[in-house]
Amino acid sequence: MTNQISEADLRNALPDVNTDQKLDGIVSGATIHRDKWGIPHITAGNEPDLFFAQGFATAQDRLFQMDYDRLRCLGRSAEHLGERGVAQDRLMRRRALKIVSKRDLEVCSVEAQAMIKAYTAGVNAFIESSEPLPVEYILTGTKPEKWEGWHCILVYKVRNTAEGSFQAKLWLAKLAAEIGPGRVAAISPGSQPGALMTVPPGAEYSGEALNAIEELTNVVNATESLRETDGGSNGWAISGDRTESGLPLVAGDSHRGLEVPNVYYQVHLQSPDFQMLGHSIPGVPMAMHFAHNDHVGWGMTHGGADTQDLFVEQLRRSGSKVEYLFKGQWMEAVRSLEKISVRGGASEEVEIVETHHGPIISGSVDSGWGIAISDPGSRGGTRWVDAAYGAMKAQSADELEKAFDTWTDRVNNYPYADVHGNFGYLFKGRIPVRQSVNGWGPIPGWTGDHEWQGYIQNPDLPRSKNPDSGWIVTCNQRVVDHDYEHYLTNLYGTDYRARRIRERIDALEGQKATVADMSSIHADTVSIPAQALSQAILEATGLNGIYANAAELLKEWDQDLKEDSAAAAIYGASSRELNKLLAIRGYASLAGGVTGEAVDAGAEDQLRRQLKPDYIRRLEDGSLADAPYGFETADLAEMAFKAGVDYLVGRFGGDASKWRWGDLHKTGHIHPLAGAFPEAADQLNPPRVEASGDGDVPFASGSPTPAEFAIKTGPINRYIHDPSNWSNGRWIVPLGSSGHPASPHFADQQDMWAKIDTIPQLWAWDEIAGEAESTQRLLPS
Repeated sequence: MTNQISEADLRNALPDVNTDQKLDGIVSGATIHRDKWGIPHITAGNEPDLFFAQGFATAQDRLFQMDYDRLRCLGRSAEHLGERGVAQDRLMRRRALKIVSKRDLEVCSVEAQAMIKAYTAGVNAFIESSEPLPVEYILTGTKPEKWEGWHCILVYKVRNTAEGSFQAKLWLAKLAAEIGPGRVAAISPGSQPGALMTVPPGAEYSGEALNAIEELTNVVNATESLRETDGGSNGWAISGDRTESGLPLVAGDSHRGLEVPNVYYQVHLQSPDFQMLGHSIPGVPMAMHFAHNDHVGWGMTHGGADTQDLFVEQLRRSGSKVEYLFKGQWMEAVRSLEKISVRGGASEEVEIVETHHGPIISGSVDSGWGIAISDPGSRGGTRWVDAAYGAMKAQSADELEKAFDTWTDRVNNYPYADVHGNFGYLFKGRIPVRQSVNGWGPIPGWTGDHEWQGYIQNPDLPRSKNPDSGWIVTCNQRVVDHDYEHYLTNLYGTDYRARRIRERIDALEGQKATVADMSSIHADTVSIPAQALSQAILEATGLNGIYANAAELLKEWDQDLKEDSAAAAIYGASSRELNKLLAIRGYASLAGGVTGEAVDAGAEDQLRRQLKPDYIRRLEDGSLADAPYGFETADLAEMAFKAGVDYLVGRFGGDASKWRWGDLHKTGHIHPLAGAFPEAADQLNPPRVEASGDGDVPFASGSPTPAEFAIKTGPINRYIHDPSNWSNGRWIVPLGSSGHPASPHFADQQDMWAKIDTIPQLWAWDEIAGEAESTQRLLPS
């Protein structure tokens, strides 16, 4: 182990992607063509060899990422990161995802198990070869362990458990204890009247703003003993009636944290039975989402459904056993002990406890209280792998829908289009049937009053096929109206991006849409909240000096957040200050989660989804004076504007015309080892680039921390699928296909991504083979 790496170390870690390889485990052989962006296009004469080759190619490019994801999901990241990884490891051990992953593998179909087995063999063939290991292993002083089939399930879980709803519930419970249930209800209004919905396309929410005073009061009571316990995407499809080709188009992008290397890995697979192209997760065979085969293409956005409940459990020890109270009876919990190894530190023992609700993730047996997380993806084995496998081979939109009937984890929105002219939307996943009170925070587990009553059946899930509107748009906004019979969530995302995309699609009325038109929608950076906040600032009186100059720039602005815009910089700085002011007034001592004094994902999420959108809506409709927040709002816009301008003057000087949004708004990719090995950070981290947009526009380049400007979340892919000619498709990722910092494909897509450009989805094999940057055959030994 060392704290430094040399340029030679970086170069020597690059895999050989040119020389033919003779390998145990492959039957007839496979060929890997890498295009000029390093993207693998893999062809084989049978399915096992195809997935073997996918596993081998992925390990060539992304082995450390796969291994790191595996270790952090197993609660072993401290082996690489030291003490900074212990808190995450504690939670992951308690989640018991190893057991969950093995259960999922056991219930997979024979075909899906064979796919995973072949992929796993390919990964191990690379690990056991004489090829150099990624440079990160020089820093950690470790070597990758053998890959096992259930690890393919595991590394998918680590990415999607984070998209659950339990963090928001813990935050609401803390906030209710801090400021009272009534105040929390006032600043957590849920979906506002008039918010754009997904189904039916173009409809607006007609119910009242949600009110949770009584329910949040019960949350406070349920969590009294736990006061000391701490524990977006776009997609759309357009009818063939509106396109130049006469067949529908589907497009979108997925928004997550910007990671090093990128979350998704572009891949193209072909066997005699099928071919597909899409964005895979390193460590997982296929390309589950944002993909197409010869017959149908689909995208995905997070459905936002609340599927994770938090049950407060009463716990006690009884000899060597742990028990929990349920309906007046003490029941035996499942208990085990595990040890966390810490690089450069002492190991730590963790007690794992599980009730029938799920594993205890917070609290302790000795305190007498704990919080159990109940998750549909952890209750017995689930067949989500079969869903993805079936989608890969679907020959129509109807077959795609049938395939996703067994999808579980997490709930997703799927826009789709097929070669038969069908387009539409699916809402798929395993959603428990229970009361909406479960959605506001931790609930008593000992009473039996909040138990799940099965799951929403597939025929009852929202869907829309070939709607008369001629389009569908899904951007994490509210899915259905208030009269839908089942509880889905109290906390949808805003509809800003969906409204802009709808406006852009409407603007194409009378034209015949093309792939280029879809790409222009990806590039939209006009901000709806900027319109309201800018107008409020311009209504301020008595502005003079630099404030008057800055206001004049806003007056002439079109609310387009371009990187070279001075007005966009003024708005961005003002918006950041508004975040802080709202948090300080709304969250009392918990405001640090927004102001930057602390890190609290729940605070950031509540501000982004609830408090700030309601404030912006009231600016738009003039109802701010009636806001029931419990704090004064009259001068917040002007205060935020002046504080933002002061910040810009201090950073860039007093000539407002020279301020640029791009000078503030730059990518902030950080390699997972950069913090533990700061001497190597510059070699591991990719270059920073400026970009347009923010978190409220279709190019959703934002930050999870409202006090920051750095882009740390955003589109981790973009895609456009054209069923009339799959070769017309386009895609892009931040960074590139390789996880090796010395590779020319480590960040060769980054500048194009920032400029909202795309590269072609190569589909024709003659072109792929003829123009390949490298070709490698995998042969039987």
